Amino acid sequence: MAILHALAERTGTPVSRLRRMTIGGWVPWLADTLDPDHGEETFHTYVRQDSVLLWPGEAGSNVVQRWRPWFPLPPHTPRAVRRVCPVCAAEPGRGIPLTARIPLMLSCPTHGRRLETEQAFWLAEALGEPAPDRAAPEHILVMDRLTFQGLTSGTVSLPRRSVHVGVWLRLLRTLLDEVSLSTSQVRQHSAAALEQIWVTAGWPPRAGITVWRPYETFDTMRQEALLEAAATALDLIRTGKIAARGSLGPLLTVQPHQPVYEGDRPGTAEQVRTAGREAMHQSWAEAQQEVEEWFDTARSDAAAARQIFGILTCFSRTREAYDRKGDFMIGQGIPASFLPDPEPGRFASPGGVR
Repeated sequence: MAILHALAERTGTPVSRLRRMTIGGWVPWLADTLDPDHGEETFHTYVRQDSVLLWPGEAGSNVVQRWRPWFPLPPHTPRAVRRVCPVCAAEPGRGIPLTARIPLMLSCPTHGRRLETEQAFWLAEALGEPAPDRAAPEHILVMDRLTFQGLTSGTVSLPRRSVHVGVWLRLLRTLLDEVSLSTSQVRQHSAAALEQIWVTAGWPPRAGITVWRPYETFDTMRQEALLEAAATALDLIRTGKIAARGSLGPLLTVQPHQPVYEGDRPGTAEQVRTAGREAMHQSWAEAQQEVEEWFDTARSDAAAARQIFGILTCFSRTREAYDRKGDFMIGQGIPASFLPDPEPGRFASPGGVR
């Protein structure tokens, strides 16, 4: 946190935004914890507690030692491979995204290109050849756009409903685990679905895995194969070619149409009441939007911040109540330096009289 505060002072970037640029800032959404010592318990909670393709509990259990989701641990992968978009990498002054060190995506949703390893760029430069640049297939882009949406907005729009990014990341990690399982340990219908996924993806079954291990321990090639199998599975579920029988599976399909009684036609009085309620809801929505815009202005405008703070503290009778309003403002991203101290004599001293 000391480094983040120093960066904030020198760059003018809020600490909250800087924190989101770090791995630690994504706990508990990306990972429940970064401590790998509770591997078995963490793995079961994060990966096996729910299911996507398989029936609940069908995946069984595996022995997992030190583990954390998405991040490799030595000695399996002592150095993580960074993957970058060829278009992004060619832009001068553009930084390396946080996800470059996490085997979470296969493509750049902004440019529609497959991610390539930095080593591939270095080798092309050394040989004087063009840098690798491949278009990403649509089903991969669909999956990665959902991940990108979650990382940038906090929610992911799935066919059934929108979910928190933490739910999506756990769903995706569960799916990666399921496509890595042997068909001999699951039911017949599940085995057929897994076979169809790998045939459609164009990779050998299980990406050539013979002994099960967590996704994070595999090399880059197998991780890419598993991610592509997951993207293929999502596409097959979306098009109805395979069924998602797990507890999270319904999120990936559209809610079936259910006819509902339309009710009696409203009379004139009911129409007036309905119109009044709709107008009130509209006014309330507009008021909420105005307040949100006001707070957004106050994050960079000290005068606006003081104006809001003055309204909130107008009826504060104690210093504690006054400070609570200040904590609320700071929690909304408004710098503490924008908030004034109470005027002298406003609050009685301990045991005194105002």
